[in-house]
Amino acid sequence: MTRKVFITFFFLPIAIFASSTNRKMTPPPGNLPLKVDVNLRINKVYNINTVDETYQIDGYLVYLWKDERWKRSDGHNNIRIYENDRANEVLDTGLWMPILEFINIQGEKECPNRRIVIQTDGEIKYKERFFGTFSSNMNFINFPFDSQTFQIQIEAFSYDKEQLVFNFIKLLKPQNMNDFLGEKWTYKDNTAYIEDIIYDEISSSTIYSRAVFKVDTTRKPGYYMWQVLLPLSIIIMASFVIFWIKDFGTQMGVGFTLMLTVVAFNFYSASILPKLPYNTFLETIIIVGYVFIFVGIILAIVNYRIYGHKPESDTNKWIRLFRIGLPMTFFTTILILFLKFNVI
Repeated sequence: MTRKVFITFFFLPIAIFASSTNRKMTPPPGNLPLKVDVNLRINKVYNINTVDETYQIDGYLVYLWKDERWKRSDGHNNIRIYENDRANEVLDTGLWMPILEFINIQGEKECPNRRIVIQTDGEIKYKERFFGTFSSNMNFINFPFDSQTFQIQIEAFSYDKEQLVFNFIKLLKPQNMNDFLGEKWTYKDNTAYIEDIIYDEISSSTIYSRAVFKVDTTRKPGYYMWQVLLPLSIIIMASFVIFWIKDFGTQMGVGFTLMLTVVAFNFYSASILPKLPYNTFLETIIIVGYVFIFVGIILAIVNYRIYGHKPESDTNKWIRLFRIGLPMTFFTTILILFLKFNVI
Protein backbone atom coordinates (compact mmCIF):
# COMPACT_ATOMS: atom_id res chain seq x y z
CA MET A 1 0.00 0.00 0.00
CA THR A 2 2.80 2.33 0.92
CA ARG A 3 4.53 1.58 -2.37
CA LYS A 4 1.39 2.34 -4.39
CA VAL A 5 0.90 5.64 -2.56
CA PHE A 6 4.53 6.60 -3.24
CA ILE A 7 4.25 5.78 -6.94
CA THR A 8 0.97 7.70 -7.22
CA PHE A 9 2.30 10.86 -5.57
CA PHE A 10 5.59 10.66 -7.49
CA PHE A 11 4.29 10.12 -11.00
CA LEU A 12 0.98 12.03 -10.84
CA PRO A 13 2.58 15.53 -11.01
CA ILE A 14 4.73 14.38 -13.90
CA ALA A 15 1.70 13.09 -15.76
CA ILE A 16 -0.25 16.28 -15.11
CA PHE A 17 2.66 18.45 -16.27
CA ALA A 18 3.14 16.35 -19.41
CA SER A 19 -0.57 16.50 -20.18
CA SER A 20 -0.77 20.28 -19.62
CA THR A 21 2.38 20.88 -21.65
CA ASN A 22 0.97 18.88 -24.52
CA ARG A 23 -2.23 20.85 -24.36
CA LYS A 24 -0.36 24.12 -24.38
CA MET A 25 2.09 23.38 -27.15
CA THR A 26 -0.31 21.89 -29.70
CA PRO A 27 -3.47 23.40 -31.22
CA PRO A 28 -6.83 21.67 -30.74
CA PRO A 29 -7.13 18.43 -32.74
CA GLY A 30 -9.83 18.11 -35.38
CA ASN A 31 -10.70 19.59 -38.70
CA LEU A 32 -8.53 22.50 -39.74
CA PRO A 33 -8.59 25.45 -39.96
CA LEU A 34 -9.47 26.38 -36.40
CA LYS A 35 -12.24 29.00 -36.34
CA VAL A 36 -11.83 31.94 -33.98
CA ASP A 37 -14.48 34.58 -33.23
CA VAL A 38 -13.46 38.09 -32.19
CA ASN A 39 -15.49 40.78 -30.46
CA LEU A 40 -13.99 44.22 -29.90
CA ARG A 41 -15.41 47.09 -27.88
CA ILE A 42 -13.53 50.38 -28.06
CA ASN A 43 -14.15 52.46 -24.96
CA LYS A 44 -12.19 55.50 -26.06
CA VAL A 45 -9.88 56.82 -28.78
CA TYR A 46 -7.65 59.50 -27.30
CA ASN A 47 -4.29 61.31 -27.63
CA ILE A 48 -4.74 61.56 -31.41
CA ASN A 49 -1.40 62.81 -32.75
CA THR A 50 -1.68 64.13 -36.30
CA VAL A 51 2.08 64.70 -36.62
CA ASP A 52 3.01 61.09 -35.83
CA GLU A 53 -0.28 59.73 -37.23
CA THR A 54 -0.90 57.75 -34.05
CA TYR A 55 -3.75 57.37 -31.57
CA GLN A 56 -4.31 55.53 -28.31
CA ILE A 57 -7.15 53.08 -27.75
CA ASP A 58 -8.74 51.79 -24.58
CA GLY A 59 -10.84 48.72 -25.25
CA TYR A 60 -12.07 45.23 -24.45
CA LEU A 61 -11.13 42.28 -26.64
CA VAL A 62 -12.81 38.85 -26.65
CA TYR A 63 -11.54 35.71 -28.42
CA LEU A 64 -13.76 32.64 -28.72
CA TRP A 65 -12.72 29.19 -29.96
CA LYS A 66 -13.35 25.52 -29.17
CA ASP A 67 -10.93 22.94 -27.78
CA GLU A 68 -12.39 19.46 -27.37
CA ARG A 69 -9.61 18.54 -24.93
CA TRP A 70 -11.27 20.75 -22.31
CA LYS A 71 -14.69 19.16 -22.77
CA ARG A 72 -16.10 17.66 -19.57
CA SER A 73 -17.24 14.05 -19.75
CA ASP A 74 -17.79 13.50 -16.01
CA GLY A 75 -21.29 14.94 -15.98
CA HIS A 76 -20.32 18.12 -14.13
CA ASN A 77 -21.81 21.32 -15.53
CA ASN A 78 -19.54 23.71 -13.67
CA ILE A 79 -18.07 26.47 -15.81
CA ARG A 80 -14.41 27.11 -15.07
CA ILE A 81 -13.49 30.79 -14.69
CA TYR A 82 -9.98 32.17 -14.24
CA GLU A 83 -9.06 35.84 -13.81
CA ASN A 84 -5.77 37.78 -13.84
CA ASP A 85 -3.08 35.77 -11.97
CA ARG A 86 -5.08 32.54 -12.17
CA ALA A 87 -5.65 33.15 -15.88
CA ASN A 88 -1.90 33.63 -16.35
CA GLU A 89 -1.24 30.37 -14.54
CA VAL A 90 -3.68 28.49 -16.78
CA LEU A 91 -2.03 29.98 -19.86
CA ASP A 92 1.43 29.10 -18.58
CA THR A 93 0.65 25.51 -17.59
CA GLY A 94 -2.18 24.07 -19.59
CA LEU A 95 -4.34 26.14 -21.89
CA TRP A 96 -3.46 26.40 -25.54
CA MET A 97 -4.27 29.80 -26.98
CA PRO A 98 -3.61 31.10 -30.48
CA ILE A 99 -1.04 33.89 -30.55
CA LEU A 100 -2.97 36.80 -32.05
CA GLU A 101 -1.20 40.12 -32.42
CA PHE A 102 -2.08 43.71 -33.22
CA ILE A 103 -0.48 44.45 -36.58
CA ASN A 104 -0.58 48.27 -36.38
CA ILE A 105 0.34 48.73 -32.71
CA GLN A 106 3.27 50.93 -31.69
CA GLY A 107 5.25 49.50 -28.79
CA GLU A 108 3.76 47.05 -26.31
CA LYS A 109 0.16 46.49 -25.34
CA GLU A 110 -0.88 47.04 -21.72
CA CYS A 111 -3.26 44.44 -20.31
CA PRO A 112 -4.30 45.19 -16.70
CA ASN A 113 -7.11 42.61 -16.57
CA ARG A 114 -7.88 39.32 -18.29
CA ARG A 115 -10.42 36.55 -17.88
CA ILE A 116 -10.72 32.99 -19.21
CA VAL A 117 -14.02 31.10 -19.24
CA ILE A 118 -14.05 27.39 -20.17
CA GLN A 119 -17.46 25.91 -20.91
CA THR A 120 -18.32 22.27 -20.32
CA ASP A 121 -18.45 21.63 -24.09
CA GLY A 122 -14.85 22.82 -24.54
CA GLU A 123 -15.71 26.32 -25.73
CA ILE A 124 -13.09 28.80 -24.49
CA LYS A 125 -13.62 32.54 -24.12
CA TYR A 126 -10.63 34.80 -23.51
CA LYS A 127 -11.33 38.43 -22.55
CA GLU A 128 -8.92 41.23 -21.80
CA ARG A 129 -8.90 44.96 -21.13
CA PHE A 130 -6.13 46.59 -23.13
CA PHE A 131 -4.45 49.93 -23.79
CA GLY A 132 -2.21 50.58 -26.78
CA THR A 133 -0.86 53.15 -29.21
CA PHE A 134 -1.83 52.41 -32.80
CA SER A 135 -1.00 53.96 -36.17
CA SER A 136 -2.52 54.13 -39.62
CA ASN A 137 -2.10 56.29 -42.68
CA MET A 138 -4.13 59.47 -42.41
CA ASN A 139 -5.36 61.65 -45.27
CA PHE A 140 -5.04 65.35 -44.46
CA ILE A 141 -5.80 66.79 -47.89
CA ASN A 142 -9.02 68.44 -46.62
CA PHE A 143 -7.53 69.54 -43.28
CA PRO A 144 -9.10 71.03 -41.17
CA PHE A 145 -12.29 69.66 -42.73
CA ASP A 146 -10.88 66.14 -42.97
CA SER A 147 -12.26 62.73 -42.03
CA GLN A 148 -10.06 60.02 -40.51
CA THR A 149 -10.36 56.29 -39.87
CA PHE A 150 -8.93 54.82 -36.69
CA GLN A 151 -8.39 51.10 -36.98
CA ILE A 152 -7.14 47.97 -35.26
CA GLN A 153 -5.75 45.05 -37.26
CA ILE A 154 -5.48 41.58 -35.67
CA GLU A 155 -3.67 38.63 -37.19
CA ALA A 156 -2.35 35.24 -36.08
CA PHE A 157 1.41 35.25 -35.55
CA SER A 158 2.28 31.61 -36.33
CA TYR A 159 -0.79 30.10 -38.01
CA ASP A 160 -1.67 30.73 -41.64
CA LYS A 161 -5.12 30.46 -43.19
CA GLU A 162 -4.89 26.67 -43.54
CA GLN A 163 -4.53 26.39 -39.75
CA LEU A 164 -6.53 29.32 -38.34
CA VAL A 165 -9.18 31.66 -39.73
CA PHE A 166 -11.35 34.35 -38.22
CA ASN A 167 -14.92 33.12 -38.39
CA PHE A 168 -17.10 35.88 -36.96
CA ILE A 169 -15.98 39.34 -35.88
CA LYS A 170 -17.89 42.26 -34.47
CA LEU A 171 -17.05 45.81 -33.43
CA LEU A 172 -19.35 46.88 -30.61
CA LYS A 173 -20.33 50.50 -30.15
CA PRO A 174 -18.95 52.27 -27.07
CA GLN A 175 -21.18 52.68 -24.04
CA ASN A 176 -20.36 56.39 -23.62
CA MET A 177 -20.51 58.14 -27.00
CA ASN A 178 -19.91 61.58 -25.44
CA ASP A 179 -16.43 60.62 -24.20
CA PHE A 180 -15.59 58.24 -27.05
CA LEU A 181 -13.53 60.63 -29.22
CA GLY A 182 -13.23 63.73 -27.08
CA GLU A 183 -14.23 67.23 -28.14
CA LYS A 184 -12.28 67.47 -31.41
CA TRP A 185 -13.87 64.63 -33.39
CA THR A 186 -17.33 63.44 -34.40
CA TYR A 187 -18.22 59.75 -34.66
CA LYS A 188 -19.63 58.68 -38.06
CA ASP A 189 -19.68 54.88 -38.32
CA ASN A 190 -17.77 51.69 -37.58
CA THR A 191 -17.05 48.60 -39.68
CA ALA A 192 -15.44 45.21 -39.17
CA TYR A 193 -14.37 42.75 -41.83
CA ILE A 194 -12.05 39.83 -42.52
CA GLU A 195 -9.45 39.93 -45.27
CA ASP A 196 -6.69 37.69 -46.60
CA ILE A 197 -3.11 38.91 -46.39
CA ILE A 198 -0.38 37.35 -48.55
CA TYR A 199 3.20 37.34 -47.32
CA ASP A 200 6.10 36.41 -49.58
CA GLU A 201 8.14 34.19 -47.34
CA ILE A 202 11.47 32.46 -48.02
CA SER A 203 10.18 29.43 -49.90
CA SER A 204 6.63 30.34 -50.91
CA SER A 205 3.76 32.74 -50.45
CA THR A 206 1.58 32.25 -47.37
CA ILE A 207 -1.95 33.54 -46.79
CA TYR A 208 -3.00 34.75 -43.33
CA SER A 209 -6.45 35.67 -42.08
CA ARG A 210 -6.72 39.22 -40.71
CA ALA A 211 -9.52 40.90 -38.73
CA VAL A 212 -9.87 44.64 -39.35
CA PHE A 213 -11.89 47.00 -37.14
CA LYS A 214 -12.44 50.59 -38.27
CA VAL A 215 -13.97 53.67 -36.67
CA ASP A 216 -14.83 56.48 -39.12
CA THR A 217 -14.69 60.01 -37.74
CA THR A 218 -14.86 63.64 -38.85
CA ARG A 219 -12.78 66.46 -37.37
CA LYS A 220 -14.65 69.35 -35.77
CA PRO A 221 -13.18 72.37 -37.65
CA GLY A 222 -14.53 75.13 -35.39
CA TYR A 223 -11.20 75.97 -33.75
CA TYR A 224 -9.32 76.17 -37.06
CA MET A 225 -12.09 78.17 -38.73
CA TRP A 226 -12.14 80.92 -36.09
CA GLN A 227 -8.53 80.86 -34.90
CA VAL A 228 -6.70 80.21 -38.18
CA LEU A 229 -8.72 80.55 -41.40
CA LEU A 230 -10.63 83.69 -40.42
CA PRO A 231 -7.56 85.67 -39.20
CA LEU A 232 -5.60 84.46 -42.24
CA SER A 233 -8.33 85.64 -44.61
CA ILE A 234 -8.51 89.02 -42.88
CA ILE A 235 -4.73 89.43 -43.19
CA ILE A 236 -4.85 88.63 -46.91
CA MET A 237 -7.71 91.08 -47.48
CA ALA A 238 -5.87 93.71 -45.42
CA SER A 239 -3.05 93.58 -47.96
CA PHE A 240 -5.38 95.16 -50.54
CA VAL A 241 -5.33 98.46 -48.62
CA ILE A 242 -1.94 99.26 -50.16
CA PHE A 243 -3.87 100.54 -53.21
CA TRP A 244 -5.59 103.07 -50.94
CA ILE A 245 -2.29 104.38 -49.62
CA LYS A 246 -0.61 107.18 -51.57
CA ASP A 247 2.90 106.95 -50.10
CA PHE A 248 4.95 104.28 -51.90
CA GLY A 249 7.18 103.54 -48.91
CA THR A 250 4.16 102.92 -46.68
CA GLN A 251 2.71 100.62 -49.34
CA MET A 252 5.85 98.48 -49.32
CA GLY A 253 6.00 98.44 -45.53
CA VAL A 254 2.41 97.22 -45.21
CA GLY A 255 2.81 94.61 -47.96
CA PHE A 256 5.99 93.01 -46.59
CA THR A 257 4.72 93.09 -42.99
CA LEU A 258 1.60 91.19 -43.95
CA MET A 259 3.72 88.76 -46.00
CA LEU A 260 5.74 87.93 -42.87
CA THR A 261 2.51 87.48 -40.92
CA VAL A 262 1.36 84.83 -43.40
CA VAL A 263 4.76 83.13 -43.00
CA ALA A 264 3.94 82.75 -39.29
CA PHE A 265 0.75 80.88 -40.23
CA ASN A 266 2.84 78.62 -42.44
CA PHE A 267 5.08 77.72 -39.49
CA TYR A 268 1.98 76.97 -37.43
CA SER A 269 0.55 74.58 -40.05
CA ALA A 270 3.92 72.82 -40.28
CA SER A 271 3.89 72.23 -36.51
CA ILE A 272 0.50 70.47 -36.41
CA LEU A 273 0.87 68.30 -39.54
CA PRO A 274 3.42 65.71 -40.72
CA LYS A 275 5.66 66.40 -43.70
CA LEU A 276 3.26 65.56 -46.52
CA PRO A 277 3.87 65.10 -50.26
CA TYR A 278 0.73 67.16 -50.99
CA ASN A 279 -0.81 70.45 -49.87
CA THR A 280 -3.73 70.45 -47.47
CA PHE A 281 -6.65 72.85 -47.74
CA LEU A 282 -5.15 75.06 -45.04
CA GLU A 283 -1.73 75.11 -46.71
CA THR A 284 -3.34 75.94 -50.06
CA ILE A 285 -5.04 78.96 -48.48
CA ILE A 286 -1.64 80.05 -47.11
CA ILE A 287 -0.08 79.72 -50.57
CA VAL A 288 -2.95 81.79 -51.99
CA GLY A 289 -2.11 84.42 -49.37
CA TYR A 290 1.52 84.48 -50.48
CA VAL A 291 0.49 84.89 -54.11
CA PHE A 292 -2.03 87.70 -53.60
CA ILE A 293 0.17 89.72 -51.25
CA PHE A 294 3.12 89.29 -53.63
CA VAL A 295 1.00 90.29 -56.65
CA GLY A 296 -0.21 93.36 -54.75
CA ILE A 297 3.38 94.40 -53.99
CA ILE A 298 4.44 93.88 -57.63
CA LEU A 299 1.48 95.89 -58.96
CA ALA A 300 2.25 98.71 -56.55
CA ILE A 301 5.90 98.75 -57.67
CA VAL A 302 4.98 98.69 -61.38
CA ASN A 303 2.41 101.44 -60.91
CA TYR A 304 4.93 103.59 -59.06
CA ARG A 305 7.66 103.03 -61.64
CA ILE A 306 5.35 103.99 -64.52
CA TYR A 307 3.16 106.69 -63.00
CA GLY A 308 4.94 107.67 -59.82
CA HIS A 309 6.13 111.08 -61.12
CA LYS A 310 2.96 111.98 -63.03
CA PRO A 311 -0.13 113.77 -61.77
CA GLU A 312 -2.46 111.66 -59.58
CA SER A 313 -5.22 111.76 -62.23
CA ASP A 314 -3.07 109.65 -64.53
CA THR A 315 -2.79 106.85 -61.96
CA ASN A 316 -6.40 106.70 -60.73
CA LYS A 317 -7.66 104.40 -63.50
CA TRP A 318 -5.10 101.70 -62.58
CA ILE A 319 -5.51 102.13 -58.85
CA ARG A 320 -9.30 101.83 -59.15
CA LEU A 321 -8.86 98.65 -61.19
CA PHE A 322 -6.52 97.14 -58.58
CA ARG A 323 -8.82 98.14 -55.70
CA ILE A 324 -11.75 96.21 -57.20
CA GLY A 325 -10.12 93.53 -59.34
CA LEU A 326 -7.74 91.98 -56.79
CA PRO A 327 -10.33 91.44 -54.01
CA MET A 328 -12.83 90.01 -56.53
CA THR A 329 -10.19 87.60 -57.83
CA PHE A 330 -9.32 86.56 -54.27
CA PHE A 331 -12.93 85.77 -53.31
CA THR A 332 -13.42 83.83 -56.56
CA THR A 333 -10.27 81.80 -55.87
CA ILE A 334 -11.40 80.98 -52.31
CA LEU A 335 -14.81 79.83 -53.60
CA ILE A 336 -13.15 77.58 -56.19
CA LEU A 337 -10.93 76.07 -53.48
CA PHE A 338 -13.90 75.35 -51.23
CA LEU A 339 -15.62 73.58 -54.12
CA LYS A 340 -12.49 71.67 -55.16
CA PHE A 341 -11.78 70.36 -51.65
CA ASN A 342 -15.49 69.58 -51.01
CA VAL A 343 -15.58 71.52 -47.75
CA ILE A 344 -18.95 73.18 -48.40
